[in-house]
Amino acid sequence: MINFDPLKQESNADVQLSRRDFVKLSSLASLGLFVGANLVTGKLAKGNALLADSFGPSVFISIPKEGKITIMAKNPEIGQGVKTSLPQIIAEELELRWDQIQVEQAPLDRRFGAQFAGGSTAVKTNYTTLRQAGAGAREMLIEAAARKWNVPLNKCFAKEGVVYQRDTQLKFTYNELAETASHLELRENPPLKDPKDFTLIGKAIGGVDNQKIVSGKAEFGLDARPKGMLVASVERCPVFGGKVKSIDDSAALKIAGVEKVIKIEPTPDPTRLVAGVAVIAKNTWTAMKGRRALKIEWELPEGAAETDETLQSHFEKNINSNGEILRNDGDVDAAWSNCKKVHEAVYEAPFLAHAPMEPMNYIADVRADGADLWGPTQVPGSAMGLAAAITGLTPDKIKVRMTRVGGGFGRRLMADYACEAIYLSKELGKPVQVVWTREDDMQHDFYRPNGMFKMKAGLDASNKLAAWHIKASTTSRYAFRGSSDPSYKTEVFPDGFPAGFVPNFKMEYLPVASKVPRGAWRAPGHNITAWLDQSFIDEMAHLAAKDPIEFRLELLGDEDKEMPYEDHGGPFYKTSRLKNVIKLAAEKSNWKTPPPKGVFRGFAAHFMFGAYVAEVVSIYMKDSNTIKVENVVAACDCGTVINRSGALNQIQGGIIDGLSATLNGAIHIENGKVKEGNFDGYKLMRMNEAPSIEVHLVESTESPEGLGEMSLPTVSAALCNAIFAATGKRVRKLPVNLTEETKL
Repeated sequence: MINFDPLKQESNADVQLSRRDFVKLSSLASLGLFVGANLVTGKLAKGNALLADSFGPSVFISIPKEGKITIMAKNPEIGQGVKTSLPQIIAEELELRWDQIQVEQAPLDRRFGAQFAGGSTAVKTNYTTLRQAGAGAREMLIEAAARKWNVPLNKCFAKEGVVYQRDTQLKFTYNELAETASHLELRENPPLKDPKDFTLIGKAIGGVDNQKIVSGKAEFGLDARPKGMLVASVERCPVFGGKVKSIDDSAALKIAGVEKVIKIEPTPDPTRLVAGVAVIAKNTWTAMKGRRALKIEWELPEGAAETDETLQSHFEKNINSNGEILRNDGDVDAAWSNCKKVHEAVYEAPFLAHAPMEPMNYIADVRADGADLWGPTQVPGSAMGLAAAITGLTPDKIKVRMTRVGGGFGRRLMADYACEAIYLSKELGKPVQVVWTREDDMQHDFYRPNGMFKMKAGLDASNKLAAWHIKASTTSRYAFRGSSDPSYKTEVFPDGFPAGFVPNFKMEYLPVASKVPRGAWRAPGHNITAWLDQSFIDEMAHLAAKDPIEFRLELLGDEDKEMPYEDHGGPFYKTSRLKNVIKLAAEKSNWKTPPPKGVFRGFAAHFMFGAYVAEVVSIYMKDSNTIKVENVVAACDCGTVINRSGALNQIQGGIIDGLSATLNGAIHIENGKVKEGNFDGYKLMRMNEAPSIEVHLVESTESPEGLGEMSLPTVSAALCNAIFAATGKRVRKLPVNLTEETKL
């Protein structure tokens, strides 16, 4: 049995990179100075400590005796831009121009701390320590120059890769100082720059791999080709939870190039290995051809009867039953009789697939004395941990290399496909790359949970919100994993707005059991709750005959508060910052000015993961049942912006992703399996359908927050509220289908 949780990163602490390995991977044969930061403790230390066998610092910065300075990018790059923004933080404090550095992807090494892509956490959690790494190196170089000149430290300063002696023409380049600096002690608390002196942080810098990507030279997982590698294509049971009953592989083995057929036994934990049959061949095409020749009889579970309809019946039962009470302010039940107006609605959200452009793939080379792993993942530490569990190798014998990732969105938080590669390589004793087809990706995903939500709210005599009640029922992703965390976690948020602003507020939750795999989908939980909360607030604003934006501002009140928030992004959020982005979006969209004839607008605002976003969506009706999204205006407060180009990219990308899911996205279950197989049945927004997007970033000195997910949840509600403005129909079931929706 594999005793490892793929979503935890403890294994990362057991991986160690030798100095020789680093030199080899960075292609730097004569390094003058290594500088690293221990991201676990936050303390700085010289890279020369790598010579010791005990725990040493991770190497972030390498300064050769000549040539460009190398900065290592620690986290997986899944399109969120961290391969650029994290080195940008170091380069800022190191006093370098961007053209003076080269960036390399770091391998898995415990001295980098957690190497993980998820929850929009990379910039937030690494900001201070990476600044310290850059500042520490800068101070070492200044001290090296001072010693060479025999002058006090305050007579020297650094700028653009050069240390100058004040009031003289004397100077040393960093390359010239590298050897001297390598013998100095690194100060633990080097002085950091005043943000007003930043020359890189806050600027727009193109992605470090952009040129390689457009020229086809960037290494994604599918590009990796180790010597002697075989390719595996796996036929998995189409019904979730099924097992292999019998295999006839005779036809497959007759195909030239097919090496072997291997049965994969499922693990008790469905997030690791599921039942399947792998065809191993010399190339991808042959492996897939051999797979099609297999004759497999499946042993199907009771879940074969699961359908959209059976799940629907469970949801309907739950929202009309008493659930676990997650929050209960005031007395909701007593409040209804005192309300002037009471309104109810039921919202429904479907399963969603991740559908990244690069299908799942991974390479493992398992030998008796060690293992090499590489490929696209958000959790390299999980891949290492699974390899240790499967092979029995100690972590120091396992090397993990990260390629660029052609889309993650939460799918690659799971390491099941890496687990397949490790399992098969161990069986064969040869390097194996597992390659999924698009249909594999669509039909064996870990889907965004689906759910149903019964909403009820009341207005008092002043048309203010007096009561709010939500009964939520979903196919919890934490329940699917068998997690010790409560099943409602990331399904609903007891502290989310408007909780705390309505005197009588009640939230209940009931999960529905399902064999359909569920996982984190971009902006977990918020991708539904922002839609239903902000849509229903809009319904209540309409019932109160108030402007939707003014209704929200009135609810937030004039007093600036820090509202308790126990979920990710907490421990609180500030109403002043939320109100600010609401007002900014209203101003930039000219909300108070009537839109042109035929154009209709919708608004929504949301807090998640530490950032505040407000959006206005403008649409026009092409006919009575067809809309065209014209424009989106987004206002965002994410604290200090690191890379303006990357920030705009993430906000725009999240909006497109959110619009695509709202208009098109749905996975349907039929007889225990997924009905959709490719993009013909699971449509994504096309380029000619995309709106113009205006992004307005709040200038801030607050601590930086991530942006990979924040703009997505809000746009669904803003779009649906615009549809109501245009048609008088409320969208309470996704994806949008104007022929089925109801009026207020």
